[in-house]
Amino acid sequence: MFKRLPIGRRDLALAIALAVLIETLAVLRGEPLPPWAWIVLGISPVALMFRRAFPRTVMGVAIGCMLVLAHLQFGALTILPALVAIGTAMYTGYRAWTISAVFAVSAFAALSFWQGADRQLNAEVVRNTLLVVGWLHVAMITGESRRQRDAYMEEAEHTKEEAVRRKAADERVRIARELHDSLTHSISVIRVQAGVAIHLARKRGEQPPEALVVVEEAAKDATSELRETLTMLRGDEGPRLARVKELAARYEGLGFDLEIDCLACDEVDVAPEVDHAAYRIVQEALTNAVRHSGGDRVTVTVAHDRGELAIEVFDNGTPGGFEPGRGITGMRERVDSLGGELAVGPTAGGFAVRVRLPARADVLEPQAVDLERIEQ
Repeated sequence: MFKRLPIGRRDLALAIALAVLIETLAVLRGEPLPPWAWIVLGISPVALMFRRAFPRTVMGVAIGCMLVLAHLQFGALTILPALVAIGTAMYTGYRAWTISAVFAVSAFAALSFWQGADRQLNAEVVRNTLLVVGWLHVAMITGESRRQRDAYMEEAEHTKEEAVRRKAADERVRIARELHDSLTHSISVIRVQAGVAIHLARKRGEQPPEALVVVEEAAKDATSELRETLTMLRGDEGPRLARVKELAARYEGLGFDLEIDCLACDEVDVAPEVDHAAYRIVQEALTNAVRHSGGDRVTVTVAHDRGELAIEVFDNGTPGGFEPGRGITGMRERVDSLGGELAVGPTAGGFAVRVRLPARADVLEPQAVDLERIEQ
């Protein structure tokens, strides 16, 4: 219940409780005290109300009151406000100042006990000195330990929040990449099919149907908008390399001579993550070839060699100024996440996408693989 109170009220309650307790015990002692002693007895507890705003000042006031009242022999009760103030000053970060003050008070207490015993170092002097010094150091260490604990908890909470934000950001990237790879690919096929139909109609001197024109324009707009606004999550495990030939069949009749060399696709032993990434890379490369190459022949080669999966998608087109887009960026993200290598760009006779992926997901460093068979 006490912890549920606001900090200001907690400090006020602590100050009132200590003041009442100290004054009550002073009355119960039955010994007359000078008026100034009653005032000093109440100053240090009341000063604790301001210990968070002015920790060094409050500590100085509490230590001063403790030293003033030391000769009255009130016992450990009068040093309680000083202990609280020392712990607060240490907690708020004034470590050098607090340590210096504690050592100074410890030296003063030892000297006072020594002089009170006629400058004789006896067991009582040692006991009283260690008692005072011990309590002062306990207060100081307690404040520092609380400061470090709270700093650790704050850092742990911050790290947890960062991890959650990073995970959410990674998930958004993954969702965006999946949607770009699947939906944009399908819409691109629709757009290409509509464009071919319009082209053939115009070549025959006919007016293309308005519906085809609308479909082509809608597909073009949808492709752009999907890249910015897609937010839905795909729930299945995604396609695999075994469907590469099925994927290639979608491009039949578009004027492309498509050759698939993927003998190992049905039996390749790779991790699911690698299998999925390979399919998506082939899909994106085919989409780019159909949309941008300007050629009439595309070759897809997939080979499994020495624990690696080697992929090449080559077209004989002559692309103009090559600028990597979001599709190629998505490829690179997939390849990097699996520890593979990606090479994209114009080559002799056309444009190529070459990828090397580790066959197992736990392989982080790609090993060399002979791509001569693929490139021939």
